[in-house]
Amino acid sequence: MSDSNKLVRGTFLLTIATVITKVLGMLYLIPFYSIMGGEENLALYGYAYTPYTIMLSVAAAGVPGAVSKYVAKYNALGAYATSQKLYRSSLIVMISSGFIAFIALYFAAPFIADMQMVASGEGEHRWSTEDITGIIRVVAIAVIIVPFMATWRGIFQGFESFGPTSASSVIEQILRILFLLGGSFVVIYMVDGTVQTANEIAVFAAFIGGLGSLATLWYFWRKRKPHIQKMVDSDTTDYDFSYREMYSEIIRYGVPFIIVGISIPLTMFIDQLTHNNGLAMGGVPEEYHDAWFGMLNLTTHKLVMIPTAFASAFAITILPFITKNFHKGKMDDVHHQIRLMILMLLFFAIPAAVGMMILSAPLYTSFYSYNEMGIKILLFYAPVSVVISLFSVTCSIVQGIDRQNLTLYVVLAMLAIKAAINIPLIMQFQTVGAVMGTGIALSIGVLINFIIIKKYGKFHFRPLFRPLAEIGLYSLVMLLVVEIIYYVFILNLDIGQKLNSVLVLAVAVPVGALVYMFISFRSGLADEILGARADKIRKKLKVL
Repeated sequence: MSDSNKLVRGTFLLTIATVITKVLGMLYLIPFYSIMGGEENLALYGYAYTPYTIMLSVAAAGVPGAVSKYVAKYNALGAYATSQKLYRSSLIVMISSGFIAFIALYFAAPFIADMQMVASGEGEHRWSTEDITGIIRVVAIAVIIVPFMATWRGIFQGFESFGPTSASSVIEQILRILFLLGGSFVVIYMVDGTVQTANEIAVFAAFIGGLGSLATLWYFWRKRKPHIQKMVDSDTTDYDFSYREMYSEIIRYGVPFIIVGISIPLTMFIDQLTHNNGLAMGGVPEEYHDAWFGMLNLTTHKLVMIPTAFASAFAITILPFITKNFHKGKMDDVHHQIRLMILMLLFFAIPAAVGMMILSAPLYTSFYSYNEMGIKILLFYAPVSVVISLFSVTCSIVQGIDRQNLTLYVVLAMLAIKAAINIPLIMQFQTVGAVMGTGIALSIGVLINFIIIKKYGKFHFRPLFRPLAEIGLYSLVMLLVVEIIYYVFILNLDIGQKLNSVLVLAVAVPVGALVYMFISFRSGLADEILGARADKIRKKLKVL
Protein backbone atom coordinates (compact mmCIF):
# COMPACT_ATOMS: atom_id res chain seq x y z
CA MET A 1 0.00 0.00 0.00
CA SER A 2 1.43 3.43 -0.96
CA ASP A 3 2.13 6.10 1.65
CA SER A 4 -0.74 8.23 0.33
CA ASN A 5 -3.20 5.36 0.65
CA LYS A 6 -1.87 4.50 4.11
CA LEU A 7 -2.15 8.14 5.08
CA VAL A 8 -5.74 8.43 3.90
CA ARG A 9 -6.68 5.06 5.42
CA GLY A 10 -5.06 5.91 8.75
CA THR A 11 -6.67 9.32 8.74
CA PHE A 12 -10.11 7.85 8.09
CA LEU A 13 -9.69 5.26 10.84
CA LEU A 14 -8.63 7.85 13.37
CA THR A 15 -11.18 10.36 12.14
CA ILE A 16 -14.04 7.89 12.51
CA ALA A 17 -12.82 6.88 15.97
CA THR A 18 -12.25 10.48 17.03
CA VAL A 19 -15.63 11.61 15.74
CA ILE A 20 -17.29 8.72 17.59
CA THR A 21 -15.53 9.62 20.83
CA LYS A 22 -16.28 13.32 20.40
CA VAL A 23 -19.93 12.68 19.56
CA LEU A 24 -20.25 10.39 22.57
CA GLY A 25 -18.43 13.02 24.63
CA MET A 26 -21.02 15.52 23.50
CA LEU A 27 -24.10 13.30 23.78
CA TYR A 28 -23.40 12.20 27.35
CA LEU A 29 -23.70 15.82 28.45
CA ILE A 30 -27.44 15.72 27.72
CA PRO A 31 -28.24 13.25 30.53
CA PHE A 32 -25.30 14.46 32.66
CA TYR A 33 -26.58 18.05 32.43
CA SER A 34 -30.01 16.89 33.63
CA ILE A 35 -28.58 14.71 36.41
CA MET A 36 -26.34 17.51 37.73
CA GLY A 37 -28.89 20.30 37.32
CA GLY A 38 -27.36 22.94 35.06
CA GLU A 39 -24.15 24.78 34.12
CA GLU A 40 -23.37 26.07 37.61
CA ASN A 41 -23.13 22.54 39.03
CA LEU A 42 -20.96 21.50 36.08
CA ALA A 43 -18.42 24.27 36.72
CA LEU A 44 -16.68 22.14 39.37
CA TYR A 45 -16.15 19.43 36.76
CA GLY A 46 -14.44 22.02 34.55
CA TYR A 47 -12.28 23.32 37.40
CA ALA A 48 -10.83 19.79 37.82
CA TYR A 49 -10.35 18.80 34.20
CA THR A 50 -8.22 21.70 33.00
CA PRO A 51 -5.33 21.22 35.51
CA TYR A 52 -5.68 17.44 35.01
CA THR A 53 -5.21 17.82 31.24
CA ILE A 54 -2.18 20.06 31.73
CA MET A 55 -0.55 17.66 34.20
CA LEU A 56 -1.31 14.77 31.85
CA SER A 57 0.64 16.44 29.07
CA VAL A 58 3.52 17.20 31.41
CA ALA A 59 3.53 13.60 32.70
CA ALA A 60 3.67 12.24 29.16
CA ALA A 61 6.59 14.65 28.56
CA GLY A 62 5.95 14.54 24.82
CA VAL A 63 7.02 10.89 24.79
CA PRO A 64 3.96 9.44 22.92
CA GLY A 65 4.48 11.82 20.00
CA ALA A 66 8.24 11.47 20.12
CA VAL A 67 8.04 7.66 20.28
CA SER A 68 5.69 7.65 17.27
CA LYS A 69 8.11 9.84 15.40
CA TYR A 70 11.28 7.91 16.26
CA VAL A 71 9.82 4.44 15.86
CA ALA A 72 8.86 5.58 12.35
CA LYS A 73 12.33 7.04 11.85
CA TYR A 74 14.26 3.93 12.95
CA ASN A 75 11.88 1.62 11.07
CA ALA A 76 12.48 3.68 7.91
CA LEU A 77 16.21 3.06 8.41
CA GLY A 78 15.59 -0.68 8.95
CA ALA A 79 16.82 -0.41 12.55
CA TYR A 80 13.95 -2.42 14.03
CA ALA A 81 15.97 -3.62 17.04
CA THR A 82 16.74 -0.02 17.98
CA SER A 83 13.07 0.79 17.57
CA GLN A 84 12.17 -2.08 19.92
CA LYS A 85 14.74 -0.98 22.49
CA LEU A 86 13.29 2.52 22.40
CA TYR A 87 9.64 1.64 22.85
CA ARG A 88 10.20 -0.98 25.53
CA SER A 89 12.11 1.42 27.74
CA SER A 90 9.67 4.26 27.01
CA LEU A 91 6.80 2.26 28.51
CA ILE A 92 8.75 1.78 31.73
CA VAL A 93 9.59 5.47 31.84
CA MET A 94 5.95 6.43 31.30
CA ILE A 95 4.48 4.33 34.10
CA SER A 96 7.07 5.88 36.44
CA SER A 97 6.25 9.33 35.12
CA GLY A 98 2.55 8.69 35.73
CA PHE A 99 3.10 7.92 39.40
CA ILE A 100 5.30 10.99 39.87
CA ALA A 101 2.72 13.22 38.13
CA PHE A 102 -0.08 11.79 40.29
CA ILE A 103 1.83 12.65 43.46
CA ALA A 104 2.64 16.14 42.14
CA LEU A 105 -0.97 16.92 41.19
CA TYR A 106 -2.29 15.45 44.45
CA PHE A 107 -0.15 17.75 46.58
CA ALA A 108 -0.53 20.73 44.24
CA ALA A 109 -4.35 20.53 44.38
CA PRO A 110 -4.76 22.95 47.36
CA PHE A 111 -2.53 25.51 45.66
CA ILE A 112 -4.50 25.26 42.39
CA ALA A 113 -7.75 25.57 44.34
CA ASP A 114 -6.45 28.70 46.10
CA MET A 115 -5.50 30.19 42.72
CA GLN A 116 -9.02 29.49 41.47
CA MET A 117 -10.60 31.16 44.50
CA VAL A 118 -8.40 34.23 44.06
CA ALA A 119 -9.33 34.32 40.36
CA SER A 120 -13.02 34.12 41.29
CA GLY A 121 -12.85 37.40 43.17
CA GLU A 122 -14.35 38.36 46.50
CA GLY A 123 -17.74 37.37 47.91
CA GLU A 124 -19.53 34.09 48.38
CA HIS A 125 -18.87 31.27 45.90
CA ARG A 126 -20.72 28.12 44.91
CA TRP A 127 -17.59 25.99 45.42
CA SER A 128 -15.05 26.16 48.23
CA THR A 129 -11.30 25.58 48.20
CA GLU A 130 -11.89 22.16 49.79
CA ASP A 131 -14.38 21.21 47.05
CA ILE A 132 -11.95 22.07 44.25
CA THR A 133 -9.03 20.40 46.06
CA GLY A 134 -10.99 17.18 46.53
CA ILE A 135 -12.10 16.81 42.94
CA ILE A 136 -8.63 17.55 41.54
CA ARG A 137 -7.19 14.82 43.78
CA VAL A 138 -9.75 12.32 42.52
CA VAL A 139 -9.08 12.97 38.84
CA ALA A 140 -5.33 12.84 39.51
CA ILE A 141 -5.59 9.05 39.85
CA ALA A 142 -6.07 8.75 36.09
CA VAL A 143 -2.68 10.41 35.52
CA ILE A 144 -1.04 7.19 36.73
CA ILE A 145 -2.02 5.14 33.67
CA VAL A 146 -2.89 7.54 30.85
CA PRO A 147 0.72 8.50 29.84
CA PHE A 148 1.56 4.78 29.59
CA MET A 149 -1.56 4.23 27.48
CA ALA A 150 -0.79 7.18 25.19
CA THR A 151 2.78 5.96 24.65
CA TRP A 152 1.54 2.49 23.73
CA ARG A 153 -0.70 4.10 21.13
CA GLY A 154 2.29 6.08 19.87
CA ILE A 155 4.22 2.82 19.35
CA PHE A 156 1.45 1.42 17.15
CA GLN A 157 1.31 4.69 15.20
CA GLY A 158 5.06 4.58 14.63
CA PHE A 159 4.47 1.24 12.91
CA GLU A 160 1.83 3.00 10.77
CA SER A 161 -0.88 0.97 12.53
CA PHE A 162 -3.81 3.18 13.52
CA GLY A 163 -6.50 0.59 14.25
CA PRO A 164 -5.41 -0.02 17.88
CA THR A 165 -5.48 3.70 18.66
CA SER A 166 -8.92 4.01 17.06
CA ALA A 167 -10.46 1.01 18.84
CA SER A 168 -8.93 1.76 22.24
CA SER A 169 -10.08 5.38 22.19
CA VAL A 170 -13.67 4.34 21.46
CA ILE A 171 -13.64 1.66 24.20
CA GLU A 172 -12.12 4.18 26.61
CA GLN A 173 -14.85 6.73 25.92
CA ILE A 174 -17.72 4.22 26.17
CA LEU A 175 -16.55 2.86 29.52
CA ARG A 176 -15.87 6.36 30.85
CA ILE A 177 -19.33 7.59 29.95
CA LEU A 178 -21.14 4.53 31.30
CA PHE A 179 -19.35 4.84 34.64
CA LEU A 180 -19.81 8.62 34.71
CA LEU A 181 -23.54 8.58 34.04
CA GLY A 182 -24.28 5.51 36.14
CA GLY A 183 -22.21 6.71 39.07
CA SER A 184 -23.55 10.26 39.14
CA PHE A 185 -27.14 9.03 38.79
CA VAL A 186 -26.73 6.63 41.70
CA VAL A 187 -25.18 9.34 43.87
CA ILE A 188 -27.84 11.98 43.16
CA TYR A 189 -31.03 9.92 42.89
CA MET A 190 -30.46 6.65 44.74
CA VAL A 191 -28.25 7.39 47.74
CA ASP A 192 -29.18 11.07 48.12
CA GLY A 193 -25.55 12.16 47.74
CA THR A 194 -24.19 15.63 47.03
CA VAL A 195 -23.38 17.30 43.73
CA GLN A 196 -19.78 17.41 44.95
CA THR A 197 -19.66 13.61 45.27
CA ALA A 198 -21.35 13.15 41.89
CA ASN A 199 -18.72 15.36 40.26
CA GLU A 200 -15.96 13.33 41.90
CA ILE A 201 -17.46 10.10 40.56
CA ALA A 202 -17.68 11.71 37.13
CA VAL A 203 -13.99 12.65 37.00
CA PHE A 204 -12.92 9.26 38.40
CA ALA A 205 -14.49 7.76 35.27
CA ALA A 206 -11.35 8.86 33.38
CA PHE A 207 -9.39 6.17 35.27
CA ILE A 208 -11.98 3.48 34.47
CA GLY A 209 -11.91 4.39 30.78
CA GLY A 210 -8.11 4.25 30.81
CA LEU A 211 -8.18 0.70 32.14
CA GLY A 212 -10.50 -0.35 29.32
CA SER A 213 -8.20 1.26 26.77
CA LEU A 214 -5.17 -0.58 28.16
CA ALA A 215 -7.01 -3.91 27.89
CA THR A 216 -7.85 -3.15 24.24
CA LEU A 217 -4.25 -2.23 23.40
CA TRP A 218 -3.03 -5.46 25.05
CA TYR A 219 -5.38 -7.44 22.82
CA PHE A 220 -3.97 -5.80 19.67
CA TRP A 221 -0.40 -6.12 20.88
CA ARG A 222 -0.73 -9.88 21.30
CA LYS A 223 -1.98 -10.11 17.70
CA ARG A 224 0.70 -7.84 16.21
CA LYS A 225 3.67 -9.00 18.30
CA PRO A 226 4.73 -11.95 16.05
CA HIS A 227 4.84 -9.67 12.99
CA ILE A 228 6.82 -7.03 14.86
CA GLN A 229 9.24 -9.68 16.12
CA LYS A 230 9.86 -10.82 12.53
CA MET A 231 10.78 -7.23 11.66
CA VAL A 232 13.22 -7.12 14.58
CA ASP A 233 14.76 -10.45 13.56
CA SER A 234 15.28 -9.12 10.02
CA ASP A 235 17.31 -6.14 11.28
CA THR A 236 20.75 -6.25 9.66
CA THR A 237 21.83 -2.72 10.62
CA ASP A 238 24.62 -2.06 13.06
CA TYR A 239 22.87 0.75 14.95
CA ASP A 240 23.58 0.47 18.65
CA PHE A 241 22.35 3.54 20.47
CA SER A 242 22.65 3.68 24.22
CA TYR A 243 19.64 4.58 26.34
CA ARG A 244 21.37 7.85 27.13
CA GLU A 245 21.67 8.72 23.44
CA MET A 246 18.08 7.74 22.69
CA TYR A 247 16.57 9.61 25.59
CA SER A 248 18.66 12.70 25.13
CA GLU A 249 17.18 12.77 21.62
CA ILE A 250 13.65 12.14 22.90
CA ILE A 251 13.95 14.75 25.64
CA ARG A 252 15.37 17.26 23.20
CA TYR A 253 12.47 16.70 20.85
CA GLY A 254 9.91 15.85 23.52
CA VAL A 255 9.75 19.30 25.12
CA PRO A 256 8.10 20.86 22.05
CA PHE A 257 5.57 18.00 22.07
CA ILE A 258 4.71 18.87 25.69
CA ILE A 259 4.29 22.52 24.83
CA VAL A 260 2.01 21.77 21.88
CA GLY A 261 0.07 19.18 23.92
CA ILE A 262 -0.74 21.64 26.68
CA SER A 263 -1.30 24.68 24.47
CA ILE A 264 -5.10 24.38 24.23
CA PRO A 265 -5.52 23.30 27.91
CA LEU A 266 -3.37 26.29 28.89
CA THR A 267 -5.61 28.68 26.95
CA MET A 268 -8.53 27.18 28.88
CA PHE A 269 -6.60 27.56 32.13
CA ILE A 270 -6.00 31.22 31.32
CA ASP A 271 -9.77 31.51 30.89
CA GLN A 272 -10.27 29.70 34.19
CA LEU A 273 -8.02 32.18 36.02
CA THR A 274 -9.28 35.35 34.32
CA HIS A 275 -12.92 34.73 33.39
CA ASN A 276 -14.66 35.51 36.68
CA ASN A 277 -12.39 38.44 37.48
CA GLY A 278 -12.93 39.85 34.00
CA LEU A 279 -16.69 39.59 34.42
CA ALA A 280 -16.51 41.25 37.85
CA MET A 281 -14.42 44.10 36.44
CA GLY A 282 -16.93 44.41 33.61
CA GLY A 283 -19.79 44.80 36.09
CA VAL A 284 -21.47 41.39 35.57
CA PRO A 285 -23.31 40.19 38.72
CA GLU A 286 -21.57 37.35 40.56
CA GLU A 287 -24.55 35.02 40.20
CA TYR A 288 -23.71 34.55 36.51
CA HIS A 289 -19.97 33.88 36.84
CA ASP A 290 -19.86 30.12 37.45
CA ALA A 291 -22.74 29.38 35.09
CA TRP A 292 -21.12 31.28 32.23
CA PHE A 293 -17.76 29.67 32.95
CA GLY A 294 -19.46 26.27 32.74
CA MET A 295 -20.79 27.26 29.32
CA LEU A 296 -17.36 28.42 28.16
CA ASN A 297 -15.15 25.55 29.30
CA LEU A 298 -17.60 22.67 29.23
CA THR A 299 -20.95 22.86 27.43
CA THR A 300 -19.98 24.92 24.35
CA HIS A 301 -16.43 23.57 24.39
CA LYS A 302 -17.73 20.01 24.06
CA LEU A 303 -19.80 21.01 21.03
CA VAL A 304 -16.99 22.78 19.16
CA MET A 305 -14.69 19.82 19.74
CA ILE A 306 -16.65 17.93 17.06
CA PRO A 307 -15.08 19.89 14.14
CA THR A 308 -11.68 19.77 15.87
CA ALA A 309 -11.96 15.99 16.08
CA PHE A 310 -10.71 15.90 12.50
CA ALA A 311 -7.61 17.87 13.47
CA SER A 312 -6.47 15.54 16.23
CA ALA A 313 -6.89 12.53 13.93
CA PHE A 314 -5.00 14.22 11.10
CA ALA A 315 -2.20 15.47 13.37
CA ILE A 316 -1.62 11.97 14.77
CA THR A 317 -1.67 10.38 11.32
CA ILE A 318 0.52 12.81 9.44
CA LEU A 319 3.50 12.90 11.80
CA PRO A 320 5.11 9.48 11.10
CA PHE A 321 4.58 9.80 7.33
CA ILE A 322 6.09 13.28 7.03
CA THR A 323 8.94 12.30 9.37
CA LYS A 324 9.78 9.21 7.30
CA ASN A 325 9.73 10.98 3.94
CA PHE A 326 11.54 14.05 5.27
CA HIS A 327 14.42 11.90 6.56
CA LYS A 328 14.53 10.04 3.23
CA GLY A 329 14.72 13.36 1.40
CA LYS A 330 11.47 12.74 -0.51
CA MET A 331 10.34 16.37 -0.41
CA ASP A 332 7.75 15.97 -3.18
CA ASP A 333 6.00 13.37 -1.02
CA VAL A 334 6.27 15.63 2.02
CA HIS A 335 4.68 18.53 0.09
CA HIS A 336 1.92 16.27 -1.22
CA GLN A 337 1.12 15.01 2.29
CA ILE A 338 1.08 18.52 3.76
CA ARG A 339 -1.26 19.72 1.02
CA LEU A 340 -3.48 16.66 1.42
CA MET A 341 -3.77 17.04 5.20
CA ILE A 342 -4.57 20.75 5.17
CA LEU A 343 -7.19 20.39 2.45
CA MET A 344 -8.76 17.27 3.96
CA LEU A 345 -8.97 18.99 7.35
CA LEU A 346 -10.62 22.13 5.99
CA PHE A 347 -12.87 20.11 3.66
CA PHE A 348 -14.63 18.80 6.77
CA ALA A 349 -13.94 21.48 9.40
CA ILE A 350 -15.14 24.59 7.55
CA PRO A 351 -18.67 23.37 6.67
CA ALA A 352 -19.01 21.85 10.16
CA ALA A 353 -18.13 25.19 11.76
CA VAL A 354 -20.42 27.13 9.41
CA GLY A 355 -23.30 24.78 10.15
CA MET A 356 -22.68 25.05 13.88
CA MET A 357 -22.80 28.84 13.67
CA ILE A 358 -26.13 29.02 11.86
CA LEU A 359 -27.69 26.31 14.04
CA SER A 360 -26.18 27.47 17.34
CA ALA A 361 -29.60 28.10 18.95
CA PRO A 362 -31.24 24.72 18.24
CA LEU A 363 -27.91 22.95 18.81
CA TYR A 364 -27.37 24.35 22.30
CA THR A 365 -31.03 23.94 23.20
CA SER A 366 -31.12 20.32 22.01
CA PHE A 367 -28.17 19.27 24.12
CA TYR A 368 -28.78 21.41 27.19
CA SER A 369 -31.58 23.96 27.44
CA TYR A 370 -32.39 27.29 25.83
CA ASN A 371 -29.95 29.90 27.12
CA GLU A 372 -29.15 33.12 25.30
CA MET A 373 -25.61 33.40 26.65
CA GLY A 374 -24.81 29.76 25.88
CA ILE A 375 -26.09 30.23 22.31
CA LYS A 376 -24.09 33.44 21.91
CA ILE A 377 -20.88 31.80 23.12
CA LEU A 378 -21.41 28.86 20.74
CA LEU A 379 -22.04 31.24 17.82
CA PHE A 380 -18.61 32.84 18.31
CA TYR A 381 -16.85 29.62 19.32
CA ALA A 382 -17.85 27.69 16.17
CA PRO A 383 -15.49 29.50 13.73
CA VAL A 384 -12.69 29.36 16.32
CA SER A 385 -12.88 25.55 16.00
CA VAL A 386 -11.33 25.88 12.52
CA VAL A 387 -8.40 27.85 13.94
CA ILE A 388 -7.94 25.31 16.75
CA SER A 389 -7.86 22.56 14.12
CA LEU A 390 -5.32 24.35 11.95
CA PHE A 391 -3.10 25.08 14.94
CA SER A 392 -3.00 21.42 15.90
CA VAL A 393 -2.23 20.17 12.39
CA THR A 394 0.33 22.86 11.52
CA CYS A 395 2.22 22.21 14.77
CA SER A 396 2.34 18.53 13.82
CA ILE A 397 3.67 19.41 10.36
CA VAL A 398 6.37 21.65 11.88
CA GLN A 399 7.42 18.75 14.11
CA GLY A 400 7.47 16.40 11.14
CA ILE A 401 9.96 18.60 9.23
CA ASP A 402 12.31 18.61 12.24
CA ARG A 403 11.60 22.16 13.37
CA GLN A 404 9.85 21.14 16.59
CA ASN A 405 12.10 23.47 18.60
CA LEU A 406 10.35 26.41 16.93
CA THR A 407 6.93 25.25 18.12
CA LEU A 408 8.04 26.16 21.64
CA TYR A 409 8.30 29.82 20.65
CA VAL A 410 5.07 29.70 18.65
CA VAL A 411 3.08 28.38 21.61
CA LEU A 412 4.71 30.78 24.08
CA ALA A 413 3.87 33.72 21.80
CA MET A 414 0.31 32.48 21.42
CA LEU A 415 -0.17 32.09 25.18
CA ALA A 416 1.38 35.49 25.91
CA ILE A 417 -1.06 37.13 23.50
CA LYS A 418 -3.99 35.22 25.01
CA ALA A 419 -3.02 36.23 28.56
CA ALA A 420 -2.52 39.88 27.58
CA ILE A 421 -5.84 40.41 25.78
CA ASN A 422 -8.16 38.08 27.71
CA ILE A 423 -9.33 40.30 30.59
CA PRO A 424 -9.81 43.44 28.42
CA LEU A 425 -11.87 41.40 25.94
CA ILE A 426 -13.93 39.78 28.73
CA MET A 427 -14.59 43.20 30.28
CA GLN A 428 -15.77 44.48 26.90
CA PHE A 429 -17.61 41.44 25.48
CA GLN A 430 -18.23 39.32 28.62
CA THR A 431 -17.66 35.55 28.20
CA VAL A 432 -17.60 35.89 24.42
CA GLY A 433 -14.43 37.95 24.89
CA ALA A 434 -12.59 34.86 26.15
CA VAL A 435 -13.53 33.03 22.94
CA MET A 436 -12.36 35.99 20.87
CA GLY A 437 -9.06 36.01 22.76
CA THR A 438 -8.51 32.32 21.97
CA GLY A 439 -9.33 32.89 18.30
CA ILE A 440 -6.97 35.85 17.94
CA ALA A 441 -4.06 34.16 19.75
CA LEU A 442 -4.38 30.87 17.86
CA SER A 443 -4.70 32.65 14.50
CA ILE A 444 -1.36 34.34 15.08
CA GLY A 445 0.10 30.94 16.05
CA VAL A 446 -1.19 29.37 12.81
CA LEU A 447 0.26 32.23 10.75
CA ILE A 448 3.70 31.76 12.31
CA ASN A 449 3.49 27.99 11.70
CA PHE A 450 2.70 28.64 8.04
CA ILE A 451 5.78 30.86 7.77
CA ILE A 452 7.93 28.08 9.31
CA ILE A 453 6.48 25.44 6.96
CA LYS A 454 7.10 27.68 3.94
CA LYS A 455 10.67 28.52 4.94
CA TYR A 456 11.98 25.17 6.21
CA GLY A 457 9.67 22.77 4.38
CA LYS A 458 10.00 24.67 1.09
CA PHE A 459 6.21 24.42 0.81
CA HIS A 460 4.24 26.61 -1.58
CA PHE A 461 0.74 27.60 -0.51
CA ARG A 462 -0.46 28.86 -3.90
CA PRO A 463 -1.82 25.43 -5.00
CA LEU A 464 -4.12 25.52 -1.96
CA PHE A 465 -5.92 28.70 -2.98
CA ARG A 466 -8.29 27.29 -5.61
CA PRO A 467 -9.53 24.25 -3.62
CA LEU A 468 -9.85 26.42 -0.50
CA ALA A 469 -11.93 28.92 -2.47
CA GLU A 470 -14.16 26.04 -3.61
CA ILE A 471 -14.55 24.78 -0.02
CA GLY A 472 -15.54 28.28 1.07
CA LEU A 473 -18.00 28.71 -1.80
CA TYR A 474 -19.67 25.33 -1.30
CA SER A 475 -19.89 25.97 2.45
CA LEU A 476 -21.62 29.27 1.69
CA VAL A 477 -24.15 27.52 -0.57
CA MET A 478 -24.78 24.98 2.20
CA LEU A 479 -25.22 27.84 4.69
CA LEU A 480 -27.87 29.51 2.51
CA VAL A 481 -29.84 26.26 2.17
CA VAL A 482 -29.68 25.59 5.92
CA GLU A 483 -30.63 29.20 6.64
CA ILE A 484 -33.78 28.88 4.54
CA ILE A 485 -34.78 25.65 6.30
CA TYR A 486 -34.07 27.21 9.70
CA TYR A 487 -36.09 30.33 8.84
CA VAL A 488 -39.09 28.22 7.80
CA PHE A 489 -38.95 26.35 11.10
CA ILE A 490 -38.66 29.41 13.35
CA LEU A 491 -41.71 30.94 11.67
CA ASN A 492 -43.77 27.97 12.84
CA LEU A 493 -42.01 26.56 15.93
CA ASP A 494 -40.67 27.79 19.24
CA ILE A 495 -36.95 26.98 19.09
CA GLY A 496 -36.77 27.47 22.85
CA GLN A 497 -38.42 24.05 23.22
CA LYS A 498 -35.97 21.12 23.21
CA LEU A 499 -38.12 18.85 21.03
CA ASN A 500 -38.56 21.55 18.39
CA SER A 501 -34.81 22.19 18.35
CA VAL A 502 -34.12 18.49 17.86
CA LEU A 503 -36.56 18.48 14.94
CA VAL A 504 -34.77 21.44 13.32
CA LEU A 505 -31.42 19.66 13.61
CA ALA A 506 -32.87 16.38 12.33
CA VAL A 507 -33.90 18.10 9.10
CA ALA A 508 -31.32 20.88 8.61
CA VAL A 509 -28.12 18.93 9.37
CA PRO A 510 -28.68 16.03 6.90
CA VAL A 511 -29.92 18.38 4.17
CA GLY A 512 -26.96 20.73 4.65
CA ALA A 513 -24.47 17.86 4.63
CA LEU A 514 -26.05 16.35 1.52
CA VAL A 515 -25.98 19.68 -0.36
CA TYR A 516 -22.30 20.22 0.50
CA MET A 517 -21.28 16.68 -0.42
CA PHE A 518 -23.35 16.74 -3.63
CA ILE A 519 -21.66 19.91 -4.89
CA SER A 520 -18.21 18.73 -3.77
CA PHE A 521 -18.51 15.39 -5.56
CA ARG A 522 -20.12 16.81 -8.71
CA SER A 523 -17.44 19.50 -9.02
CA GLY A 524 -14.58 17.01 -8.57
CA LEU A 525 -13.31 18.67 -5.38
CA ALA A 526 -13.95 15.52 -3.36
CA ASP A 527 -11.95 13.44 -5.85
CA GLU A 528 -9.05 15.87 -5.61
CA ILE A 529 -8.97 15.69 -1.81
CA LEU A 530 -10.17 12.17 -1.01
CA GLY A 531 -8.62 10.39 -3.97
CA ALA A 532 -9.77 6.83 -4.72
CA ARG A 533 -11.92 6.79 -1.62
CA ALA A 534 -14.22 9.36 -3.30
CA ASP A 535 -15.12 6.77 -5.97
CA LYS A 536 -15.93 4.21 -3.29
CA ILE A 537 -18.23 6.69 -1.57
CA ARG A 538 -19.81 7.61 -4.90
CA LYS A 539 -20.57 3.97 -5.69
CA LYS A 540 -22.26 3.49 -2.33
CA LEU A 541 -24.21 6.74 -2.53
CA LYS A 542 -25.58 6.78 -6.07
CA VAL A 543 -26.89 10.32 -5.68
CA LEU A 544 -23.31 11.65 -5.71
